[in-house]
Amino acid sequence: MPVRQPLPTAAAVVQRSAALAVLLAALPLQAQLFEPPAIDPGQLTPASPTAPAADNPAQSQALQQLRSQADSVQRPPNLAAQRDANWLLGLLALHGLGIPIDAPAAQIRFQAAQRLGHPMASAGLAWCAIDGCGLPPNPPAARPWIAQLRKADAARAIYLEWLLAARMAPLRVGQADGRNNRTSSAITGVPVPEKALLQQAARAGSPQAQLELGLAEVAQGQYQTAYGLFRSASHRSPAAAANAQMIQERYGVTPSGSMGMNRPTPPAASQRWLEMARRYHRGDGVPANYTEAIRLYQQAAASGHPEAKRMLELIYSRPAPGGGIDIGWMQQLANIDLSRPQFSINNLGGAQPFLRDPTPLYDLVPAEWRNAALR
Repeated sequence: MPVRQPLPTAAAVVQRSAALAVLLAALPLQAQLFEPPAIDPGQLTPASPTAPAADNPAQSQALQQLRSQADSVQRPPNLAAQRDANWLLGLLALHGLGIPIDAPAAQIRFQAAQRLGHPMASAGLAWCAIDGCGLPPNPPAARPWIAQLRKADAARAIYLEWLLAARMAPLRVGQADGRNNRTSSAITGVPVPEKALLQQAARAGSPQAQLELGLAEVAQGQYQTAYGLFRSASHRSPAAAANAQMIQERYGVTPSGSMGMNRPTPPAASQRWLEMARRYHRGDGVPANYTEAIRLYQQAAASGHPEAKRMLELIYSRPAPGGGIDIGWMQQLANIDLSRPQFSINNLGGAQPFLRDPTPLYDLVPAEWRNAALR
């Protein structure tokens, strides 16, 4: 028969409990499961603990102040400061500004801001429904948030309504035009539905809609129109500003509305050199000779011929693995006609592509946080 252990006496139980209390008291404070005290923003100093993701003391202190305000347990609470801090922390987490990108955390912050009555929080929740914010997207769930957003920012609400329609539209093969109220972007390769809705958002002042319409115009080779749309959005959209600059540099579009008119007419000699370069490049009536073609392109470019300059930029944009000229790339470029207004360097992959902002909420991030990411 197994031997039964005697039950501990009451004195033994008390003695063990006392020993356990002594051990717990000896543990470091951080090992004990206590709720951390709230931090008073006024008590923060440069020596206060910093957030791991902050790279500079000023930004670190600002983040700690935001977290303290957002998670405040003070009585009575400052609800306006708590609401605004949750909204801003959501934007920072969504875009990885000052802290690592954390879309699920951003959505939680947006929800908190919405409960506290932030007028723009519905924009964040609509975007998270459309995009998913780290979870499977649920586009139909964006509709009530978009309806709520119309009271605070009608232009953005219309744009998000268009974006919702674009995400839910079935993928169609081929391109359509404005005659059936659809436009297609070669930048994305995806048909864009409800062009009229996008135009309505752009007229209402949505920089995101102006940017999207500009990209659609680029896809159709309408660089002057695209440039005007990008310029209109550039004061609130960094991507639109960059796109306007790229169009100006690549296609000679100017703010005055001219396109390529600021370039002098190439002299007859440079035009002849360009034509000879093309013949050697293509092997048109002469044996193909890439060395001679490049020499003639260089001669035409030195005389100010813009097409020769663009061809040389393309040739040198993809060097061979060991350096020098990539023969395969030269063969691909042989039949490119750089004089066509529809030609896009971007389509060849030899230049920086046109840009979009990270999210439709990026322009809502305060400038000091966006600029800090560029430093």
